[in-house]
Amino acid sequence: MKIIISPAKGFKHFDNIKTEGLLFPEKTRILLEKIRKLSMNEMGNLNRTNDKLTEKAYFDFQDFDFDDLPNPALFSFDGLVFKQFTMEDFPDLEYLNDHVYILDAFYGLLKPMTGISDYRLYFDNTMYDLYEFWGDDLYKKLFEDGDLVLNLASKEYTKTLKPFLKESDKFLTVDFKEVRDGKLKSVVSYMKQARGAMLKEIITRKIEDIDEVKKLNINGYTYDPYNSTPDTLTFVRKGDK
Repeated sequence: MKIIISPAKGFKHFDNIKTEGLLFPEKTRILLEKIRKLSMNEMGNLNRTNDKLTEKAYFDFQDFDFDDLPNPALFSFDGLVFKQFTMEDFPDLEYLNDHVYILDAFYGLLKPMTGISDYRLYFDNTMYDLYEFWGDDLYKKLFEDGDLVLNLASKEYTKTLKPFLKESDKFLTVDFKEVRDGKLKSVVSYMKQARGAMLKEIITRKIEDIDEVKKLNINGYTYDPYNSTPDTLTFVRKGDK
């Protein structure tokens, strides 16, 4: 079983950590050369960033060095999903590295120990159709061995795979819902925290069977068969009013 997640906007940095090479270095090079030609103003428009973030993004791309990618991807992103675990939580890094993938607009697909450097590029940018650019590359890599893919990524990133899914592919999305005023609702911040916590539970316990996933209690969310479908596992908890 593989788990897929989305990246985050913030970054942390590491020293003296052994990392792996990129899965799609040539395609990332193509994107890098395109983006390096942008002016500072165009860079700001690319991701609709303020002056400070625009300047950082501009120089991150200008200074990007394929020979210096020191930060292990899973532990370098700094967002709600990634705050649910640290490297020390995973005693078997080899197992982790074989079972988790991050869908990414710039790098394409990242394994936990793939080395990365700071960048800022989203699928919903204003200049490039990155869904078309990546095409079915990410789909082919994820499904090359017929494994079940458990989807903990956002819709923006899942769109890189869905057009190519076949009936024979094993692809399951996990959804986290709150019961509020008698209705099921998604609360984005809680959902992101639950995604990270579920990843940690599955990997540390080396769960390979979906029936075992269904038994998990993640931050109070438990599997609800009545609100699940053949392609979506819905976990529900009672929320605040």
